[in-house]
Amino acid sequence: MSEENVEIVRQVYAAAARHDAATVMALYDPEVEWDNSIGLGGTSGGGVYRGHEGLRHFFREWREAWEYPEEVPEELFDAGEHVISVATVQNRGRVSGAEVEWTQCGVWTIREGKIVRVVWFRTRSEALEAAGLSE
Repeated sequence: MSEENVEIVRQVYAAAARHDAATVMALYDPEVEWDNSIGLGGTSGGGVYRGHEGLRHFFREWREAWEYPEEVPEELFDAGEHVISVATVQNRGRVSGAEVEWTQCGVWTIREGKIVRVVWFRTRSEALEAAGLSE
């Protein structure tokens, strides 16, 4: 089952790269929790977003702040009941025009083939620790 979960996360990144919102949303559970409390990517302070409408709200904020990013998943791996992602994001601010690059790491929880929760971190070690693992 865990390799199947890694494949689901891989599909999210691939669909997002194609700007295929319908496929992206279909991979998330209708009651998904998206925890961006640390405010990755300069969205309006971060926060926790719930359900498909919460995801749509997050992505609207994201598009207001940034041009479409290039997100390259460097690592996707099974971590027991979770999938850990480590991705490099390159983007340009809509207002400032500043080009930036950062790393974002996610701990993804998948049940019955749907993503039910994603928690974002700034570093790989923070994500691993949240999943009960270490470097």
